Amino acid sequence: MFAPVTLNRASDRPLYRQLTDVLGTRLNEEFTPGDRLPTEADLAAEYDVNRLTVRQALADLIRQGLVETVHGKGSFVAQPALRYEVAAGSEASLSRAMRAAGRDVELRLLCAGTEDRAELRRELRTRRPAHRFDLLRLVDGTPWSLTTTWLSATRFPSLTEHWHGNTSLSDVLEQRYGLRTVRADRSFAAVPATVLDSEHLLVPVGSPILAVRGMNVTPDGDPVAVVEHRFRGDRIQFTVDFR
Repeated sequence: MFAPVTLNRASDRPLYRQLTDVLGTRLNEEFTPGDRLPTEADLAAEYDVNRLTVRQALADLIRQGLVETVHGKGSFVAQPALRYEVAAGSEASLSRAMRAAGRDVELRLLCAGTEDRAELRRELRTRRPAHRFDLLRLVDGTPWSLTTTWLSATRFPSLTEHWHGNTSLSDVLEQRYGLRTVRADRSFAAVPATVLDSEHLLVPVGSPILAVRGMNVTPDGDPVAVVEHRFRGDRIQFTVDFR
């Protein structure tokens, strides 16, 4: 059991900063990832502070990726970020890679339709609108990323009949169309979470999101899909192979 700590009210350091440090130590010594933390009221009583001080301390820990909140359920110790390697020509399927690493992956199709933009037509080398699929990916039961994928409707006219988002798209393309896909390029940007991100990824609006965009191609370079991922900033760590 963690020894009680008294905050120093004579210190120039704000109480919520002191509480952030104390709780951060407790996370390492008393809790494990996924554990539910005491309520704001319980923490306020334990450390003899008001709930606003507790809320500020928890907000600090959330920004550090150490704590996550679930609306209506409370605050929990965050799962550690998944390390993921990105290399040119490597396996294009995130779901395959996560499953190969022993993770439980669930895919949920949020929306399927078409989209017609000049940029997409140019990237996919088509003159017609593209299929568009919006997916939510959960890893080990936790929302992990939102993914939008565009593919040529001319090249894959019956794709919406064969893929409903609950399996890897790479598997469908390989098994039904005989196409193996690899990464051609990726761009990365840190962006604030939108209302939609907050709704599906269970993160506060404005919290860090890692936006990744790029093209998947066949091994000989033929464009197959444009993909955009929006990852929870506290859920993934990318490494890039420059060899």
